[in-house]
Amino acid sequence: MVYLSPTPTAPGDARRFIEDLLDPHPAMESAKLIISELVTNAVLHGGRDADQITVSVDKHAGASGHSIRLEVSQPHHVGFEFEDQDPGHLDSTGRGLMIVEAVADQWGFDRDTGSVWAIIA
Repeated sequence: MVYLSPTPTAPGDARRFIEDLLDPHPAMESAKLIISELVTNAVLHGGRDADQITVSVDKHAGASGHSIRLEVSQPHHVGFEFEDQDPGHLDSTGRGLMIVEAVADQWGFDRDTGSVWAIIA
């Protein structure tokens, strides 16, 4: 687990944390992409004056193989309401959770805790 300040450097810090933790795991690049998108959302939508961002990673080995569960939490996300985005081709934002959905095997959020999670099988 790592705690990050909600600043513009947080996504890069989260990617380095994932790389240190998962290298040489075959899903490392996917995990870095997902964590970058989730932490970027926490910075952009939680506010830079918000509380710290918590990043946690759980590696599981089971009968169906190995999986990685990534979670990003920020107290200011409590009560978060997901809205489907339909960004235009010139829009510079609005694709983060679309990327997470495309790369992760599962993802979701918990309104009560302000957490967004993703699983890579």
